[in-house]
Amino acid sequence: MYFRKLISLPILILFGIFNVTNIGAEDLTIAYTNAKIFTSNDQTPWVNAVVVKNDKIIYVGDDLGALTFVNPDSRIVDLKGKLVLPGLTDAHTHPGMVAVSHDFLQMEIAQERDSLMQNITDMIAVNSEREFILGGYWDNGTFGESGPHKEDLDKIESERPVILFDYWAHSIWTNSRALEVVGINRDTPDIIPGFSFYQRDESGDLTGWITESAMSIFVNNFLSITPTVEDQLHDFLTYLRNLGVTTLLDAGNFGIDDETYAALSRLDKAGRLPIRYHGSFTLFLPQDYETAINQVKTLNKKYGSDRLRIDTLKIFHDGVIETRTADMFDDYLDTPGNSGDSLFSEEQLHELIIGLSEEQINLHVHSVGDKSTNKILNAVERAHKTLEGPPPIQIAICHLETVLDTDFYRFKDLGVIASFTPAWHGNVADHNIIAAIGDKALLQMRAQPMIADDAVITFSSDITSTQGWKDEQANPYYGIQIGHNRQPIEGGPNARYAPPRSERIRLDTLVYGYTINGARQLGRAHELGSIEVGKQADLVIMNQNLFDVNRYDVHKTKPEAVIMDGELVHGSLDF
Repeated sequence: MYFRKLISLPILILFGIFNVTNIGAEDLTIAYTNAKIFTSNDQTPWVNAVVVKNDKIIYVGDDLGALTFVNPDSRIVDLKGKLVLPGLTDAHTHPGMVAVSHDFLQMEIAQERDSLMQNITDMIAVNSEREFILGGYWDNGTFGESGPHKEDLDKIESERPVILFDYWAHSIWTNSRALEVVGINRDTPDIIPGFSFYQRDESGDLTGWITESAMSIFVNNFLSITPTVEDQLHDFLTYLRNLGVTTLLDAGNFGIDDETYAALSRLDKAGRLPIRYHGSFTLFLPQDYETAINQVKTLNKKYGSDRLRIDTLKIFHDGVIETRTADMFDDYLDTPGNSGDSLFSEEQLHELIIGLSEEQINLHVHSVGDKSTNKILNAVERAHKTLEGPPPIQIAICHLETVLDTDFYRFKDLGVIASFTPAWHGNVADHNIIAAIGDKALLQMRAQPMIADDAVITFSSDITSTQGWKDEQANPYYGIQIGHNRQPIEGGPNARYAPPRSERIRLDTLVYGYTINGARQLGRAHELGSIEVGKQADLVIMNQNLFDVNRYDVHKTKPEAVIMDGELVHGSLDF
């Protein structure tokens, strides 16, 4: 690195000249002064200066106090009033899935069937050299309760496998050739009827519509972690780090966990893992119930390091409303007799929590339906009684699109973390969701009852594709703006609100969720997530103060510099 020559300390103090100098030297003390620092520490939320020695924070306060830590060998950086945040945590994302989807084909979504079929025809025609067609996306509401049919794809392509994801990537539509290659036929049993299944017509023949866990194991036949995928993984993690995300939770790789963590371990050993990485083993198949805890331990023993920790069990507990697979108390309005389902019973969840507590492994659960979330909370409550106190692990439930009013308060009481994806909070309920759950569609993704109760709330990007990366869906400042406004970025103040408007989240709450609360979810609040003495020196210096700008310009926030463990890892400090 190149740095300016220092002037003596008395002259610096006299004239207020604070210049960037050698970041990364051993035994280096750096004072960052004249800033607007949001610490994510309730006791002192705003300060002007922070002093870092090597990789640790040794002072947080005002400029005058910071100068008492300065000696002739120190460095002083004048931040000229810029906003500084702690390093961010993305509490639920899927880097492995993002990387492996780098060459997925993309077509424009069309709700009209004729337009959709033309888009598919065009996409297949211009990719004649591909061995198989893997991509997306299609609108779940286009085909009704029975879903799409393989015959429509067979008319376009019958020689090569065709696999198309729906918009939410919770089901696929395949042609007959894809079913033949994988070996799925009318005798193949559903994994969980009503939740993870191979759709059949009235005669029992497969239609080519496959949902949830069954979808994942089907698609895995066409995926592999190549050197190109590994490079994509590195690039995506670097992108996140350059946005100020210094720590994340990988919320699952659905059957390619070992291959994904092997790639991450290679990056780690080569010094190319740019972020603190917490991984999980994905429990999405009932037959993995007995071995799931050992699989987490095995992965961590095989690939774990200080920077790469596989320390979480992720349970893919129910589905999504779009495919009518989320576990609900009430039947879906357009599929009477079907209320979805979930992976495990309350007793099974209770036993898992006890086992995880013994091994000090955190639990992270996908839950969209109100019945699914109720089961999980009941299991945690039973675990409290069994253990005669709270489980000694971090338990988080993510997504929470529908929650019983009587369950909101239980998160705080039971010490369960509520994890949301704020970029979804601008999604106005469409015809498909309203047809499924009626008025409940106007009360989705409610965080305010838990915020008011002082429960721990975290935020994440939850992207699963390279397209999501390209569309900035992983950008935390996009998520912060959408969570704050409950409107999509497109359209600005004229964009439609996702009801209820009362669920707009305060900016400071969102930042807390992306910082200290994210660290709490990972069990690392003692060392990460806030700007406090003794913690790791993760500082994100912004181009604008997101607390002061127009609420529709928050997404334009970006780091001018990112400091991780005391080292400048992105941008410049030469302001």
